[in-house]
Amino acid sequence: MQVTIRRLTPDTPLPEYKTVGACGFDIASIEEVTLMPGERRKLRTGLIVQVPEGYLLLLFPRGSNAKKGIRIANGTGVIDQDFCGPEDEIFAFMHNFGQEPYKIEKGERIMQGVIVPIIKPNFVEGEMTQKNRGGLGTTG
Repeated sequence: MQVTIRRLTPDTPLPEYKTVGACGFDIASIEEVTLMPGERRKLRTGLIVQVPEGYLLLLFPRGSNAKKGIRIANGTGVIDQDFCGPEDEIFAFMHNFGQEPYKIEKGERIMQGVIVPIIKPNFVEGEMTQKNRGGLGTTG
């Protein structure tokens, strides 16, 4: 599969898979910022990604983010196949949940992307045919 990207600055790092078996490709910040404890900030990636028709791009935190005390503020990002206009840059809202300031370096990998196929069902209103299970947390 070919995915078209546009780098908004000449030094924007290209997305890359770090190992042959990796499912997620790394996306870096093009800004250097220091996040204070509890602070959330929007960071630029310098990338526009044209997701192929029938797919979506999911953005996840990198595994190492937890040990650094940072995370993507919204948990998971969703980039639709029609979010690829000339100003549709992918941003990361990063949150420092740690006790110390954390400096994000320019070029530091801050999240990972996974491109997955989508299925768009037709929704129909109707009666539920199964017995009520009791809701959240009822199985322990």
